[in-house]
Amino acid sequence: MSQRASAEVGDLAAPSSLWDRFVGSWAWPTTVFVLLLVGWEAYVRLSGILPVILPAPSAVLSYMWVQRELLLENAWPTVLHCLLGFVLAVVGGIAIAVLITQFTTIRRGFYPLVVGIALIPKISVAPLFTLWFGAGTVARVSLVFFIAFFPMVVSPASGLMSVDAGLLRMARAFGASRSQIFWSLRVPSAMPYVFDGMKVAMSLAVIGIIVAEFVTADRGLGYLVIFATGLLDTTMMLAAIILLSIIGLGLYFAIETAGRIVVYWRS
Repeated sequence: MSQRASAEVGDLAAPSSLWDRFVGSWAWPTTVFVLLLVGWEAYVRLSGILPVILPAPSAVLSYMWVQRELLLENAWPTVLHCLLGFVLAVVGGIAIAVLITQFTTIRRGFYPLVVGIALIPKISVAPLFTLWFGAGTVARVSLVFFIAFFPMVVSPASGLMSVDAGLLRMARAFGASRSQIFWSLRVPSAMPYVFDGMKVAMSLAVIGIIVAEFVTADRGLGYLVIFATGLLDTTMMLAAIILLSIIGLGLYFAIETAGRIVVYWRS
């Protein structure tokens, strides 16, 4: 009787386990994405909505293939300036995080300033960057840096300060120097926070480069969006936005993959 009950329970649990594996795999979000595309396509075809309002996804994908050279030509400066601003934000943010966590005087003097700057609406300062740096590469990279900088200060700083107090006392009791404590305890503790901050910063960097190209650029995916708006070319606009989303996702998952490799003990 007990064996029969166990078999029945196992039979009931099997579908649930299969469903859990499906939901936990890439198949589930892929299915949701495909269903959304099918629903979008069906709505456009059945409702008769004008393409200038909402083109079908098939029309957008067809446009992306036909105009791939135009899209890729404008994607290159977007990716380049985004990565430049992001790298500067990562390097500068980590440097400031180290300073404010290692030196109390700097923390008390500058951390409130960093927080105050972070609360400034980022999009509102884009015209100022154009006024200060002109309408070139420096203005776009500077705006990306400004928008992506704050997460790269707060997140690594939190990681550097998250070392267990017991470990710190033990290290000091064994005569560890300040630099040894920093490299052996604080840096490994901060690495997961650094990559979490980088993922947030990359998301903000993509937003920053588009805002910058809205204001200052004569090329790039952001420029294409503004250009398509003036032409009422919704297909071009959506194609540029989709390509930008693909690039953003690729950069985000590249950071996540690097984080899994570097912070191998976290997994």
